[in-house]
Amino acid sequence: MLLYQFRKGTNPRRVIIYLAEKGIDIPRYELDYENGEHRSPRYLALNPAGRAPSLVTDSGIAITESAAIVEYLEELHPERPMIGTDPATRARVRSLERLGNDLVARGQLWLWNRTGAFPAKEASPSPEATDRLSRYVTELLDVLESEIGENDFLAGSLPTIADCTTFTIFQTARERFDLPFGHQHARLDAWYDRFRRRPSAEY
Repeated sequence: MLLYQFRKGTNPRRVIIYLAEKGIDIPRYELDYENGEHRSPRYLALNPAGRAPSLVTDSGIAITESAAIVEYLEELHPERPMIGTDPATRARVRSLERLGNDLVARGQLWLWNRTGAFPAKEASPSPEATDRLSRYVTELLDVLESEIGENDFLAGSLPTIADCTTFTIFQTARERFDLPFGHQHARLDAWYDRFRRRPSAEY
């Protein structure tokens, strides 16, 4: 098994944090994004999208989406489950993880608009589109702020895959680009600080 990763990438970090939380140790290869290794013919043959992460299983199958990689590893390592132990809890964790996925996708667009640090494949969005995006990100943060309630973590007293996913966009915005993200949401702000102190969150 081999994980192709880019440590600073938002989606790869979901897998990296999950592995650390679970205590799973697998061989890894750090892609040289700066020099375009992720767009090399060798890597594109493995992952035609040219993105990290990718996991090559022991049987040689390539899994190329971070959420799918996490679920695959969770099935291989069901001990100390991070997706819940009963149907109701698993449904709640999956629901929160979907919200986190949506926040990551929209949040990355939000970052692109503010930093220009990512390669643009399309024309710059109109001011109206940028405003709609900002409102949608705020709405997602509002929902997660309500969902976490008084819990230490998104789904309860222990971290789950929902935390691994959602934390990544906060960390990318705050630590990689020094941008405020979720600061006006007190519960999420406290959750971020709490999760940030975990060894798995080392950047």
